[in-house]
Amino acid sequence: MLYHNFRIFFQSKIYPIVRGQTFRGLYTCQTLCDTEKRGTNPEKIVLSTSKNDGVGVPLGAKVRDAGKTVWYTGIVVFGFLATGALLFAVIKELLWSESPQSVYSDALKKCTEYSRMKDLLGEPITGFCDGSGRRGRTNLRHSLYVKDGVEHLQIRFYVKGIRNQATVNAVMEKRDGKFEYKYLVAETENYPKEKIFIIDSRKNEMNLQEF
Repeated sequence: MLYHNFRIFFQSKIYPIVRGQTFRGLYTCQTLCDTEKRGTNPEKIVLSTSKNDGVGVPLGAKVRDAGKTVWYTGIVVFGFLATGALLFAVIKELLWSESPQSVYSDALKKCTEYSRMKDLLGEPITGFCDGSGRRGRTNLRHSLYVKDGVEHLQIRFYVKGIRNQATVNAVMEKRDGKFEYKYLVAETENYPKEKIFIIDSRKNEMNLQEF
């Protein structure tokens, strides 16, 4: 009777999902009421209803769901590993004292602190790579080569002040497992043109490698 009375009301503009849930609740309530009148144990009905809730899921669907979970987990783990490897490579390149970027930072500092460079270029002095006009390290030109059995590292970058700018070449050679400056030279591009040796520990004539 209770189920019949509310059915007319919920046939109005009620969302289907709300109407369906409400009908199920009312149906259960009506069933329990009828059960009490007949003297049947209501716990059996409730238990049997709850048991039927998990019925009907095929084994194939469960296997597919498990496969999707493993696949998505694998993608997430792979993404974390790739990101970690990339971060490790970047940090190693930036912090390793013998990397081209570290040599660039050290050579630029020596250039900006050299008195003759301050006089010719004017302060402040900024550094950049490949004529980009920015203090970027992405396009730093560098070359690793072996000469007379000794490993060499050569880099090239540019410095600019308010009066002039210059091209800087640094060549380092590995001695006792450590890179040391062979020479660090800057050559101004505009008048007055001058070649400034900031560091010069050569025994022979300077020989710049093309790169």
